[in-house]
Amino acid sequence: MFRNFGKVFSFSLHNQVGTKSYKIFTIVFALLLLVMPSIVMMLAAGHHGEEEEKPLESCGAEMVYIVSDFDATPNLMLFNEVTEENYKDIRYKNADSIDEALASAAKEDAAFVLHFYPEEDYIRTDIILPKAQDGKDAIDEKTAENYYEFMNKNATLFSLLLTGLNQSEISALMPGNDYRTYTESGFAEGISIDESKNGSEELIRDKVMEVFQLALPYVTIMMLYFLILSYGNATAQLMVMEKESKLMDTMLISLQPEAMVAGKFLAIVCSGLLQILGWIASFAIGMFAGVKITETMNPGYESPISVFFSFMGELGLFRPIHVVIGIGFLVIGFVMYLSLATIAGAISANREDVAAHSSLYTLPILAAFMLVMMGGGLTAGGAPIWMSYVPFTAALLMPSQMALGTASAVTGVVSLLIMLVLTVGLIVIAGRVYKAMSLYKGNKVKIADVIKLIKAKEA
Repeated sequence: MFRNFGKVFSFSLHNQVGTKSYKIFTIVFALLLLVMPSIVMMLAAGHHGEEEEKPLESCGAEMVYIVSDFDATPNLMLFNEVTEENYKDIRYKNADSIDEALASAAKEDAAFVLHFYPEEDYIRTDIILPKAQDGKDAIDEKTAENYYEFMNKNATLFSLLLTGLNQSEISALMPGNDYRTYTESGFAEGISIDESKNGSEELIRDKVMEVFQLALPYVTIMMLYFLILSYGNATAQLMVMEKESKLMDTMLISLQPEAMVAGKFLAIVCSGLLQILGWIASFAIGMFAGVKITETMNPGYESPISVFFSFMGELGLFRPIHVVIGIGFLVIGFVMYLSLATIAGAISANREDVAAHSSLYTLPILAAFMLVMMGGGLTAGGAPIWMSYVPFTAALLMPSQMALGTASAVTGVVSLLIMLVLTVGLIVIAGRVYKAMSLYKGNKVKIADVIKLIKAKEA
């Protein structure tokens, strides 16, 4: 039955992986998966560095003269107690008029005048630069304007100082704030995260799990969905090549139809798995390299990926047995849907018929995709339990559930066995359909006609 199967397989596999388009697409996408994690992580680390608070740029002044049109005399020397780099050593002095302040500031090496006065419903502030003895400004205009950033950052304190309040009175108006963060269980017990190391770790684990429960199901569902649609069409087209070129009559002299369909089918499966496993390996290497490069270039920066892997064991994610079963679902699910495409190709007599029969593999994947999406498949553990045992939905749902540990190993094994049995049955049916239709040259065939032909052959 399977005489010369190896020759068909090797020939078909060589034709699949040996084409220029296959090589270019596989290599380019693998390189992207290899390089992109490093780029994204370095950008994230750089953005993280930018988010850290930087000291304000200096205004260039060593002395600031204050002229206030308000009744109270502000005591801005209190700003020296603000631990703001570049502004904690400035000396302040009050003046009765702008002219007096400018005359005094002109004698200093680096000084300017601050004029406070009311305007409508807000306080207006002007910086006035004196002329130095040589006729040039002692402080550059743009440098002096950096003081506005200092004022904006401490606007509330400036407003209070202009009222004439002293330090003790301001402290009474601005009591310190105390913040505490709780986990749900910690709040019930009255223990904050700061008071409980376990609570802090619990919060981090919850955040990491929340991210992965949303991202991983979506990634696996979309990856399988597009791969099956892409390879499904290629599989169906490959099955009709000999029929369309009229070589089938000659080839059946030395080759059984079952060997033909099995060799072609497994060649497509292997070429697809080579791509998928290569891309997964590239992505894994890219993630590892990205973490190392980012942490080397940014000392002290701890990558979120490193944090995740440090908690991976405690989170129950990617346990070896679950990973093996999850990969099994990816592989068997991929093969199962391709076997439907093989049946579509086996029924077809030419490429035009393949398009007409494509619903045999597109409708099941579309229906399963909609069921999983609408049934809560994007939230790990959110889909109803029956979806874990129906092979068409399990192929999309179970890889992420196994990886996240939201489905037990027993559930995974049982579901995988059901899927495996169905897949073998579909492959056997595809072989029989191909055999029954190998020399068919009648009118366009229907599904009911195929079933009759298979029964007739068996009889």
